[in-house]
Amino acid sequence: MASEEKQLPKTVKINGSYCRNYNAIHHAQFHRNQLDLVKGVDKTKLKLPADLPEKWNTGITYETKIDQHSALSADTAKLKKKDAERKDQLIHIFLTIRAQERSHKEDVRDAALRLAATLHPYEKIYKLPYEMESGRLLSMEDDIKTMTAEITALGLTDAFENLKKINTEFEALHVRRRTGDADGKLPQAVEIRPQTDAAFDAVCQYIQAAYLSATSDDDRALIDQLVDRMNQTSRDFKAMQRSLTASHRKDNKKKPGEKKKPRKKPDDGPDIRLPEDGNQPKKPEGGGGGK
Repeated sequence: MASEEKQLPKTVKINGSYCRNYNAIHHAQFHRNQLDLVKGVDKTKLKLPADLPEKWNTGITYETKIDQHSALSADTAKLKKKDAERKDQLIHIFLTIRAQERSHKEDVRDAALRLAATLHPYEKIYKLPYEMESGRLLSMEDDIKTMTAEITALGLTDAFENLKKINTEFEALHVRRRTGDADGKLPQAVEIRPQTDAAFDAVCQYIQAAYLSATSDDDRALIDQLVDRMNQTSRDFKAMQRSLTASHRKDNKKKPGEKKKPRKKPDDGPDIRLPEDGNQPKKPEGGGGGK
């Protein structure tokens, strides 16, 4: 039996990468490193189809662009900042109204109560998605057109004008970002990543087959070295992934004896004790028109 085993042809195997679990930039970088190793070897020795490395590279390039587009959008950063400004202005307005409801001056107190009754539906609109908040602010502008006296009595004329200005600037940014996304639209990461992984798997199959069909010891040694380097790259990236995972777990792990921190308010705003008007949806962080 031992003599039969010695006669079996030697094979090579490119180990699994588990790269499907990597984050966006880690996933793209893994494939970039592996592609560079493969491109360093004569593709005729590997018997790769002429277009396969290019298809693999296309997926990697798209992944890199998607990550950059998501992380480096200047308009997105400006949009979030502008949205925070209109949130602060809204909170300031309702804080003032709530405080003036207890004014010792009857005319001011009555003006605050009338204004509070009219604006009650708008108290939590800063929690809504972008388009909904913008639309509600426009509706609020119509509602306060007949309340100039009340707004003046509470000293909020400038605050409401500033809120309108901020909302106009926000919408201009929002339109620009939306049209920019449409003009340079990229495929979704969930569509591209499986294609990149599939290209890598196909390349691995060709390399393993090329070793078996190699006609010289030099070619086999060349492919054997390539496989060793690709497997080492996979091990290195697995180690990095484990390190990242361990770091996240350590950060999230509660230290012994550590007191539980009080939970922040969902709107992260001051305690102005505004009446709740039902379970309104929180604004999402990414995609589409949400926050």
